[in-house]
Amino acid sequence: MGSCNKSAKTLHSTFTEDLKTYQLDPKYKDIVKEVMTYTYDNITKELRTQKKSIKKIITELNIKIDSIEERYALGELDSSIYKKFKDKYETQKEELQSKIENPTLSSSNLELAIDKALSLSESLEKIWVDGDLKQRQKLQNLVFPSGLGYDKSNDRVRTPKVNAIFGSIPILSKEILNIKKGEPIPVNQFSDLVIAEGFEPSTVCLEGRCSIQLSYATFYSLALLI
Repeated sequence: MGSCNKSAKTLHSTFTEDLKTYQLDPKYKDIVKEVMTYTYDNITKELRTQKKSIKKIITELNIKIDSIEERYALGELDSSIYKKFKDKYETQKEELQSKIENPTLSSSNLELAIDKALSLSESLEKIWVDGDLKQRQKLQNLVFPSGLGYDKSNDRVRTPKVNAIFGSIPILSKEILNIKKGEPIPVNQFSDLVIAEGFEPSTVCLEGRCSIQLSYATFYSLALLI
């Protein structure tokens, strides 16, 4: 946390209260997990389609490279022409390969990662209160990757960014609370509340409701929790 005149004990207490905002009620865990799994599938669907098309183009480029290498070996192309087209095709191939380097999580790894993230979110307050300095720093960096500061004028802990997995919890919890007993869970509508357009990282603030964006990068980072 940033330096200020506030006592460490008071800051600890203030942060503990704010951390509760992102703590998951265990009774909502299954629904939140379903929403997150559904969301991941949606935001990676386009990515999977793009990968298929890109791999096809890369195969075509490999065929072209093989062809000019054969023609060069047979003396049908001089070295300058051969180099020109070989460099061109290789550059195109590298650019395309860089677009498909981000791997998707397997369904089993995704389930493990989401389970671990949600289990952590059930115990945020306990981990912070009972943890040592190293554990608290790890938790702070996980939930608030951009760090924290203290707003003296409003007596609030502030952060420009919250991990979208944790940031989505208060939004989803509020919506789930509004569902009447016996009504179906609108997973697709809940997903729309937190899904990003594209794959940009998320931003959320502690003061009031801000936008939440569950991105591909957010989900892939969950693999680090396994």
